Amino acid sequence: MNNELPDKVISLEVLRINRNIGKRCKCKDPKYVVDTDNREINCSKCGARVDAYDAMYYLARHYERLQEEIKGLLEQRKQIANYKPWLLVFRDLESHYRGKEMLPCCPECGKAFYFEHITGWSNRKMEELRRDRNKHD
Repeated sequence: MNNELPDKVISLEVLRINRNIGKRCKCKDPKYVVDTDNREINCSKCGARVDAYDAMYYLARHYERLQEEIKGLLEQRKQIANYKPWLLVFRDLESHYRGKEMLPCCPECGKAFYFEHITGWSNRKMEELRRDRNKHD
C-alpha cells in the first residue's frame, strides 16, 4: 500500500448536506401560493419558498379547522339566501290574525280591517313618490 498522496488531488463536491439551518418560513399561519410554472410553493406572508411536503403536512394538520370554516361560510350563505325580511312582517301579521283576537290596522287612518277586505294593490314607486310630494306640500 502506498502511503504517499498523489500530486494532483481532484475534489468531487457534487452534493453537500447542510443540516440545522432551520425553516425559511416561520409564519404562524402561512398562506400558500402555488407557482405552477416553476413548480414551487411560496408563503404569501413572508415570501419564502416552502417545501411541498411541509405545505401538505400543514394543510393536513389544519384540515378540521378548514372544514369548520367552510361549514360556517356555507351556513352564512344559506342564511343570506333565505333572509326575506318582508316575509317576517307577513308571518307576524298572520300569527296575530290566526289568533282571531287581533286585526291589522291601516297605517294611514288607524282603522282595523280584515285581510279579506283588501281589494287591490298599488305600485310601490308611485306610492313613495306620492308620499314624498305630500311631505313637501
